[in-house]
Amino acid sequence: MAIGVTTTELKDLFEKERFPKSNWQFISLLVYFPIGLVLASLRFFVGLNACLAALILSRSPVIRKAVLRVLYLVLGINVEQDNKHERDKSIRVMVSNCVTKFDHIAFHLTTDCVSHSKCDSILPFNLTPGLHDFLQGNGNLVENLKSFVVNNDTPILIQPEDTTSGKDCLLKFNTMAAEVCNKVQPVALIVERPLWANTAPTVLGASPQLDFFWFLFSPYTVFKLKYLGVLHKEANESTEAFAERMRAEIASALTYKVSSFTASDKAEYEKRYLDELNRPVMGGPYGSPRQSSAALMRMTHQVAEVLPNVPHDVIMRDLSRTGSVDLTISNILEGVVNYTPQNASPPPSQIPSRSPSSTLQCTSRGFDAPIFSKYSLDRMASFQERKAKMVAEARQRYIEKKGLQNYE
Repeated sequence: MAIGVTTTELKDLFEKERFPKSNWQFISLLVYFPIGLVLASLRFFVGLNACLAALILSRSPVIRKAVLRVLYLVLGINVEQDNKHERDKSIRVMVSNCVTKFDHIAFHLTTDCVSHSKCDSILPFNLTPGLHDFLQGNGNLVENLKSFVVNNDTPILIQPEDTTSGKDCLLKFNTMAAEVCNKVQPVALIVERPLWANTAPTVLGASPQLDFFWFLFSPYTVFKLKYLGVLHKEANESTEAFAERMRAEIASALTYKVSSFTASDKAEYEKRYLDELNRPVMGGPYGSPRQSSAALMRMTHQVAEVLPNVPHDVIMRDLSRTGSVDLTISNILEGVVNYTPQNASPPPSQIPSRSPSSTLQCTSRGFDAPIFSKYSLDRMASFQERKAKMVAEARQRYIEKKGLQNYE
C-alpha cells in the first residue's frame, strides 16, 4: 500500500489556533460564547456524576453502560460508528490514531474497551470511565498489557502515536501494539464540532484541563469511528514493520499522509514553542532583550560563528525573544526563523575593489557559488541550492561545536 510521506515541517504539522479562521464562524462563536460558559459550568457537575456512576455501577455493566450513555449525551459527546458490522468482537487489541486526549471515552462507550493513558488525567483512574492503570504490579507496561489480553475478555485500545496526530498526517507509531498481540483491528477516528461554534479539539501546548473545558463549552462533539480490516502479524515480520502496516491502513482510511516525526520530536518542539510564547517582548528595535546590549552583541557573535550566512539583524531579533544562543541556533536550523542568507564576507580590509561590471559571485566557507543568471528561475534554483548547502554545513558545525552524537 503506497502512502504519501509528508514534506511539511514539524512546526506546521499541528493546530496552534483554537478558534476558527473564518469570519462568520468567529462571529457566531462570539454570539454563542455566553451560552457556552453557562453550559460548561453545568456540564462540569454532570461530568462528576458520570464518573461517580461509573464507579458505583462497576458491578452492573449493562446498567452502567446505559447510564453513561445518557450522561455523556448531556455532556455533548456523541459517537458514530460508520461500519459497525466490521467490528470483530473476538479481537482483543484495537489500534487507533489519536485526535484528542479523551478518545478513550468514545471507544469505551461503544466497545467497552479500556486503555492506559500517558496524558495527565483530569480525575484518578478509578473515576475515569475507559481508563485503566496498567502500570500496577511489576511496572512493565507491555507485559501487563499482554497479561490483560490473555486473562480478560475486555478489549484494550492502543494509540501508538503517544500524542495527538498532526492536522493531516500521522506521526510514527511505536511498536507496543505489535508486541502485545499478533492480531489487531485498526480504527480510523475523526472528531467534529458544529461549524457555527467550532473550536479545535486540541492545540499545540494545551493542557488536558484546557481541552476538557472546551469539550464542556462546545454544543456537542462527534466522534466518528471507522473499523478497518483485522491485521495479522506475518511469520517473519518485525514489530516495526507490523506497526508501520497499522499506520498505513489508518492513514489510507483517513486520506492522511505519514510523517517520520515521533512523539519525542513533537514534545521537544512543543517546549520551544511554549517558551517562545511565554517570553515577554517589549519595545525596541529588536524587542528589547532582557540582556544588555553588550550581552546581546556577544550572543549574536556566538551564533554568527556557527551560522555565518545568517544576517545579524535576524539573529539579534530572535535572540531578543529567546535569550538563548542554543535555542536561536535550533530555531534557525529547523526553519522556525525565516531569513535570506547573506554571503560570508571577509573583513573590509581584505575586500578587493571591483568595478560595476565585475562578475557577481558569492563565497561561503570555501566554495564558490555559480554566477547569477539573468533568468529569475535560475537565480531561485541557485539560491535554494546555496541555502541548503549552507544549512547543512552550519548543522555539521553546530554538532561538532556542541559534541552531539545523535542530533538527528
